[in-house]
This record gives sequence, structure tokens and C-alpha cells, in this order.
Amino acid sequence: MGCVCNSNTSKTSIQSTQLSINIAEQYKNNKNIKTQGSLEDFSQSLCNIGQEITSLGQLRPEVQEQINELGTFKAIEQMDTNTSNYSYLLCSDGSIFYGSVINGIRNGVGKQHWLTEGNYLESFWQNDKANGPARMIYSNGDVFEGHLIDNKANGFGVFKNKKKEVRGYWSDNRLSGNGIETRKNGIKYEGQFKAGIIDGRGQFTFPDGRRYCGQVQQGLMHGQGLMTWPDFSYFKGEFRNNHFKGYGCYTDIDSQTYFGYFFSVYHQDIKQMEIFYSKDHNIQECNRLKKFKKLYGGDHQ
Repeated sequence: MGCVCNSNTSKTSIQSTQLSINIAEQYKNNKNIKTQGSLEDFSQSLCNIGQEITSLGQLRPEVQEQINELGTFKAIEQMDTNTSNYSYLLCSDGSIFYGSVINGIRNGVGKQHWLTEGNYLESFWQNDKANGPARMIYSNGDVFEGHLIDNKANGFGVFKNKKKEVRGYWSDNRLSGNGIETRKNGIKYEGQFKAGIIDGRGQFTFPDGRRYCGQVQQGLMHGQGLMTWPDFSYFKGEFRNNHFKGYGCYTDIDSQTYFGYFFSVYHQDIKQMEIFYSKDHNIQECNRLKKFKKLYGGDHQ
């Protein structure tokens, strides 16, 4: 990223590197947790040599609202009391950096505002790359707070938007390993993530008291698992795309256990799940199967 340094002594044009973060774009689907590997480095040409820059520009209301709510990012608190050592840099993509500049490149604490996209970053720079604690506030109000290494999210981080909060470990911009996702609808997931998606083994807890523990794939209950209800009934067996489907056993509230083949149907309008059971896996007609009905609250996934 080409930038122009505006300080008291000189205006220096440099060849630099842009930090571009698009983590929030992959959080639109409420089931899947993703991060996009788009914090790539790339060089851009020099721009606007000699132009005077005296502010970061007008922040969007959603960004300013988050700054007011969250307060000063701890990693850059020193900027509020010692302003004489900081300069502005105007970048070729239209973004503006304000912070510590040494020999024409970013070194130390700083803030960067992408005027076109509306995103706002606070971090620590080393050799013109973001390295250290960072907070990105997106134009829609989403927030990522974590650790960057050479412009990429690496280490523990927290992402928040209007639907959920996700805590876990990022590796090269992707949430990987164990993490926790807490949704505003009351559903909570604790378990494994792969490449930013719920995948591996984990546990869902639902607001009506249901609990699932087992294999998960692409954000869904999928594979071998166990679902329990507050009335002490439970199903253990095969799940496919959030449904019972395959061989398993179901124990009802009277401790009667059924072994065989199951599939389930959710009726979202009446918050009811029907569980169909047969000893013969070839039977598919619902009216010929034994049926159990279970009520649930909120969303089933």
C-alpha cells in the first residue's frame, strides 16, 4: 500500500503493505462459523504525494457507536496522552493510517480507517505490518478482537455480531481447533472448528433444555451422537443434517428402550418434533411406523 507521511518535518512517499480484513463477511449464515482467508498482503503504487491529511475521516455511525460502547482499545491507550509522536499516512486505496511512523513506515501503535468500506482497525505495527493485539470494527458494527501476525489473525480471538459471539483460536485467518459459539437465540455450541466452520466433535445446548453431544459437520449435527431431553428421555445413534436418520436406540420417559431405525421431522410452526421408529429399515411410510412426539422451544438448530 502506497502511503504518504504527513508530519511536521517531511512528507515521504513509500511502498507499503495493506491490511485487508474481511472476517465478518462469512458470519451471515447463523449455523456456520467461518472466517475468510482474505487478510492477504499485497503491494500498491504510491499515491497523492504531498497531500495534507489531518484526520482519519468521518467514521460510520455503526463504527462510532461501537467505539463509544467498547471504549478505548487497551493496546493503544497511550495514543490518547502522547500525540506528538504520531503522523498520518494516506494510502492508495483511500484508507488513512494514524500512528507511529518511523522512516516512512508504520512501526508501533496506530489506527487505520478504510473510508470506502467503512472498516476501522486499531493495532500495533512492526515493519509496516500489523503484529500484535488488534481490534477491527466493521462498517455494520461487527467486531473482531484478537491477535495479528503479519497482517493475519493468529491466536485467540473473539468475534461478535448481532446474532452471536464466537471465541476460539485463529490460524492464518481461520478459526481452528476448540471454540465456543453463543447465539442470541439461546443456542450454545462448544467444540471443534475446522477452517472456520463447526466441524469435528462438539456439544450443542438448547434453551429448552435439550443437549446434543457427538459428531458435527458443516455446522450441523451429523454422524454418531446423543441427544437428551429434560424429562430424561434420550436418543443415541445416527444423525444426518440435524435429524435422526439411521440406526439407534430411543429411551422414553418410562425407561422403555427401542432399538432399530429412526428418522425425525421438525414442525417449526408448533415447535414439535416427531420421531419415527421401525425395526425394519426398509419401511418408509410414516403411517405404518411407531411415532414419538417431543416438544421443543426456540429454534431446533
